[in-house]
Amino acid sequence: MTPSRLHRLGLWLSPLLLCAGAQAHSPYLKPNTFSADAQRRHVTVEASFAEGDLRPDVAMKSDGFFVLGPDGKKTPLTPAAVLKDASYLEVPLGAGDGSYLVSSGLRTGRLAKGFLRQGKIVFAERPDDAQPGDQPIEVRSLTRADVYVTRGKPTPVDVQTEGVEIHPVTQPYDLYAGETVTVRVRENRQPLAGETLTVIADGQNYVSHKQAEQDFQTNAAGEVSFKPKTAGLYLLQVRVRRAAPDNPALWLSNTATLTIEVQPQP
Repeated sequence: MTPSRLHRLGLWLSPLLLCAGAQAHSPYLKPNTFSADAQRRHVTVEASFAEGDLRPDVAMKSDGFFVLGPDGKKTPLTPAAVLKDASYLEVPLGAGDGSYLVSSGLRTGRLAKGFLRQGKIVFAERPDDAQPGDQPIEVRSLTRADVYVTRGKPTPVDVQTEGVEIHPVTQPYDLYAGETVTVRVRENRQPLAGETLTVIADGQNYVSHKQAEQDFQTNAAGEVSFKPKTAGLYLLQVRVRRAAPDNPALWLSNTATLTIEVQPQP
């Protein structure tokens, strides 16, 4: 990918994330291991955007990468390498045994112009694409990608973070094919009801019977439960859109993802 193509890709990627569903480019974090032994001192995490399978396509950049250890300490992360298709983080596991949250932090994208049409956001390439009754708005994209890794003996996950996120209710180190997985969509630690969570199975390019993306609605507690059919990696994604509290002409489009590893039945 040439620098000029990468620049053009960066220009259209933000509005693509805004206007399309989960089938568009999604942010993700993918570690080289989800369960490190007690002697391991770091994991390497790939940070990128992908469409469908978790293959790096556009490098994720963030000033807010961090790891939150089992001791509750939050440590900023700087990528060890930033390539055209992916960034790579060497995440220290210095807090000892337990479960760690690795996050991109909240990433703020550029503004995109659109219309509010019958309560829904519509993006148009030209101003004359507007229809009678359309309300011109601007949309700001906000993205966040999370993943949990464990070193040695796991610890319960009860992190305190800000913004829209997908929080694991079923502990992320205890997920098995055919068993119920429960997550909670929340914002500033408060549950979000009536939002759509999309479950995307990785590795579909290599199977004859593909798993389609699945959409679930969060309940009053902000929770969704589902049963992954097979072992492997899954990307969970939610998109929360609403007008800014102090500006009805500015809408905020929050996209949050969580990468999970589902183990085969023992």
